[in-house]
Amino acid sequence: MAEVIFNETFHQAKAESRGLYIQRGSRIAKEAQRVLAREYGYVVDREAEELLEVDVADADYIITMTEAQKRELVRRYGHERIHTLKEIAGEKGDVPDPYGMDEDEYVKTFSELRRLIQKIEEFEQYRR
Repeated sequence: MAEVIFNETFHQAKAESRGLYIQRGSRIAKEAQRVLAREYGYVVDREAEELLEVDVADADYIITMTEAQKRELVRRYGHERIHTLKEIAGEKGDVPDPYGMDEDEYVKTFSELRRLIQKIEEFEQYRR
């Protein structure tokens, strides 16, 4: 969901979602598909992709949802370009993962993601 919200907010940038531990053949959750379809009018349905070293090397920034993900990526790749979404938005803490929960939790997470990304957009507009 963060990828879609980011790309819908920052049209000049390109975000690509990757996971740390991907089960082969897994796809975006149906609940996330429904939330994104309601909010943006299209369905995102594709296979999940694991983060590879080449992705890290090619990325301007790597944004994680949790501090634990950030620590793991810093341990693996040692890059300073790795931040949590809340950190970039000037906040602390994690964005909860709604995986395996009901659609209401996906709506809550979507709202939190959109709030944080809009906060980053406002900051970026201020810096210009």
